[in-house]
Amino acid sequence: MIQILARLLLGLSLLLGATLAVAVVEIDQPAPPLRGTLVSGDKFNLADYRGKVVLVNFYSSYCRFCALEIGTLETFHDDLKDRGFEVIVIGVDALEDKGRVARMLGIYNLQGAMADELDETGFERRYPTPTAYLIDRDGIVRSKTTGPKTTSRMRELLGPYLDN
Repeated sequence: MIQILARLLLGLSLLLGATLAVAVVEIDQPAPPLRGTLVSGDKFNLADYRGKVVLVNFYSSYCRFCALEIGTLETFHDDLKDRGFEVIVIGVDALEDKGRVARMLGIYNLQGAMADELDETGFERRYPTPTAYLIDRDGIVRSKTTGPKTTSRMRELLGPYLDN
């Protein structure tokens, strides 16, 4: 009976728009957990990227701005991976669109996962796209960027963290 009542209250709070706990990623704080399976089938864990500079980019295959920036992300990854730069794309599309996300990631040679298939995340499942978090070599979140990242913006974001 208590479980039924608890479920009813939860449902009612959702209907009334009550605020539930949401993930809050804090700048200058350790990155929250993020792990799951990439669209390639390989497992990943953000914690394993310690020692690298990582851009966690929330993306939608339907997002015009995402389409504008994905080539820039690929170029920076290709040019800087030897200096320890990695990109993880998190697709926020519906699971039935996983093929679209996988196709785009394959075209641009980037790795990524679907938000709804993550095993663990301290990030929100949905963000306005594109939204990216930059994580330094020590696993500290250094910035949050919303909107497309141009070449000059990428240089500005990455410079301080790849030079050391």
